[in-house]
Amino acid sequence: MMQTELLYTLLAALLGIATGILVVLSLIEKPIWPVMWAPRTPEESDQSARKVHVILKRVIHLLPPTMMTTMGAASLAIIALLVVTDFGGASLAVAALFFTQLALIVARLLRDIRGVDDVPSDGDPAQVRDGLAALALLHHRGLLMAASTLIALLARQIALT
Repeated sequence: MMQTELLYTLLAALLGIATGILVVLSLIEKPIWPVMWAPRTPEESDQSARKVHVILKRVIHLLPPTMMTTMGAASLAIIALLVVTDFGGASLAVAALFFTQLALIVARLLRDIRGVDDVPSDGDPAQVRDGLAALALLHHRGLLMAASTLIALLARQIALT
């Protein structure tokens, strides 16, 4: 029982860290949210897109390894939780929610990172916007993954008490 509680605590901490990082990224990207859905929208200026692009290029080599480590540790914690709970229904549901969303994110991760990293911020505005749109959308998918798994995990804990 102590192992299970420790795993829940570790997993909640890891998902909380991931959620926090992704909330910060989302707030950084807030000026260009309309670009996520329509990269060529005239609603946002090229200058605005370039400013956010510059910021993301500054953190692009720091955050992916941090998030990969966090999500890798969370994956191991979920696997351990499955083993400790004998693949119980609630643990399986949390694992399915997490791993399904994670797989969708990982499938696009390197391509979307390169879409910003490989494009100069003062380069072709269409390329800047396209890369920015894809990465911002991926960040929001990551936020949904981390937050929804954290909520499911906390709901499971509340149900146990």
